[in-house]
Amino acid sequence: MTAGVTFLAMMAFAAALIAGFFGTLHPAFDSFSHFRVHLAVLIALLALPLLATPFRLQAAAALLFAIASFATTLSALPRLWPVQADAKPADQIVYSLLQMNLRYDNPTPKKVLSLIGRTNPDVITLDEVSEMWTTELGYITSAYPYRILCPYPNGVFGVALLSRRPFVAGTGPHCERRGAMA
Repeated sequence: MTAGVTFLAMMAFAAALIAGFFGTLHPAFDSFSHFRVHLAVLIALLALPLLATPFRLQAAAALLFAIASFATTLSALPRLWPVQADAKPADQIVYSLLQMNLRYDNPTPKKVLSLIGRTNPDVITLDEVSEMWTTELGYITSAYPYRILCPYPNGVFGVALLSRRPFVAGTGPHCERRGAMA
């Protein structure tokens, strides 16, 4: 009885672990991928005692699967030794980016403009650009002459891209349907 319940629990965790590998099919499956390490450890812990039961073949397969799944996460786990960061190449241009969700009805737009002035980024990407924000962003047109503002049909959830540097030569930025840009 206990071995049967342990086997069912192991299979349920294995199903959740497998679902995490199919995150491209649906976001619900992707949520399982965040627990890949936890599920792999649980499967391994449940499989070990099952090796001494009639479920030994299934337990061995589950243990191998848990080890293989755990191995897919090794690059994301912290190291026991220090990691040396690579220096940025001196011969390449480096751009700074500020990305913000403005909140369409933000009562303090001057604070946002002050933050932009303090950080002085090369490129700014903005979410929830409303009609009010279109007016406020007009004050920094001279600092960010290259821009595209794409309104959303409801007037609230638009997006914007502001840049000190020109966009790619020979192309023109344009808004797609429903406030997206290309």
